[in-house]
Amino acid sequence: MEVFVLASGSKGNITFVKNDIVSFFIDVGISYKKIVTKMKAYGEDISQVKTLFLTHEHSDHILGLLAFLKTGQIEDVYLTQGTLDALSDETKSLLPNVHIIKADEKFKFASFDVLPVLLSHDAKEPVGFRFDWNNKSFVCLTDTGYVDQSYYEVLKDADLYLLEANHDPKRLLDSRRPFMLKQRILGIYGHLSNNEAAILMNRLIQNKKAKWIIAHVSEECNDPFDIEKAIVDNFDDILKTEIIYASQESLPGIKL
Repeated sequence: MEVFVLASGSKGNITFVKNDIVSFFIDVGISYKKIVTKMKAYGEDISQVKTLFLTHEHSDHILGLLAFLKTGQIEDVYLTQGTLDALSDETKSLLPNVHIIKADEKFKFASFDVLPVLLSHDAKEPVGFRFDWNNKSFVCLTDTGYVDQSYYEVLKDADLYLLEANHDPKRLLDSRRPFMLKQRILGIYGHLSNNEAAILMNRLIQNKKAKWIIAHVSEECNDPFDIEKAIVDNFDDILKTEIIYASQESLPGIKL
């Protein structure tokens, strides 16, 4: 399995995943033109991608969806009923094979075992995912105010995590952002802070070293120093993870 983060953050989110059998996108939150450019830079043929997984309906996760559907190349879309209901009528009219997924209900996709995970965000029915293939696992959890502890067992000890560390609370509160936006981000339907993300990752990484792609980092209310301080403060062993920062720039593929 190989994972490529093409973009991450409030300006757009999209992740490309492939193995020897199939490839797919998780979210398409940047323009189709940018997706094509980024895939060419990887040496990947975008026309071979026939499947989309959607986490939720916010624009920074579906910006390129309509244009992508208009190409006619997408054959399958996996999403929750809530996400489907929140899409525009034009978008829904272009959807190919729709697969309604539910949190906590595992399913098979090609050679992958997939577990959708219910997230806490101000969207209709947002989910994250755990993908398992050939004894390797990838967890994608972005845009959530918290992760319920009932998920700790099923999410632990993956090989790779794409998890947000969105903000430093003090920097957020000191920022010039509107007060209501600050409340939203800090609430249970907002985004994980650095400390919350570090505490969660310390709980999930138990028996083997894991890579952590730090996603959805606020450009205004966060920086690597604050994130790494949170890791030092909250990890029992800082050597048990390798951290990689995601942004609007494409990351090299991470092979598992």
